[in-house]
Amino acid sequence: MKKLICTILACTIGAVSLAALNGCGCNDGKSAAGNQESKQGYEVVATQPDLQNESFGFYILNEKELMLTKYFGSETNITVPDTYQKYTVTTIGHSVFNNDGIKSITVPESITDIQDYAFASNKGLTSVKLPSKLTHLGTNVFFYCSSLETIELPASLEKIDAFAFCASGLKTIVIPESNTLTELPEYMFHQCPGLKEVTIPETITKIAENCFNECPSDLTLKVVEGSYAEDFAKEQKLNYETL
Repeated sequence: MKKLICTILACTIGAVSLAALNGCGCNDGKSAAGNQESKQGYEVVATQPDLQNESFGFYILNEKELMLTKYFGSETNITVPDTYQKYTVTTIGHSVFNNDGIKSITVPESITDIQDYAFASNKGLTSVKLPSKLTHLGTNVFFYCSSLETIELPASLEKIDAFAFCASGLKTIVIPESNTLTELPEYMFHQCPGLKEVTIPETITKIAENCFNECPSDLTLKVVEGSYAEDFAKEQKLNYETL
């Protein structure tokens, strides 16, 4: 329990630090927030919406795209909008649904990026539907979602950041076979108390040594014979079965 509390504190500090970086996001044009031309390669966390309706606040990324940055509603079963006004919603921003008591969430096909802490600390979250074109899951995106027992990850993923499922309730998960996702990051499943089975394809060629840190001793990795994942399981003395 002490270790979990320490993890929660560390992640909370990280979220506060991110929130302090208030400003515009990367784009090639002008944002409504500052009406200033953004710089290529420069990114800060957008926290204040440019547009909003009764439930959602949006930040203008460019002339075509929005980032969802706020949730004003009280529903526990949420469907994220794919468009608003003339824009397409392509990103769920930092901490949008953090600790909002969500039970289920459906993410539309327009979303390609889900950023840090987006759904963190929703202890009642049991169902998540991710889009088939999603490319990125941020740090601690499902941190402490203790009722989330399984999730289907799309093959379109290119990157999953550290601590993505830290302290979640995952029991089983299948890593998709994909030429774009080749790495499982640091502390991806740190302190997942119920994690029993992780299926890892041969397209995964790098796994952080602490990826399964403090997971149950009976955790079993399902791996392809002769794959990097099998070698990893042997080196880390983890239980494994070949597919």
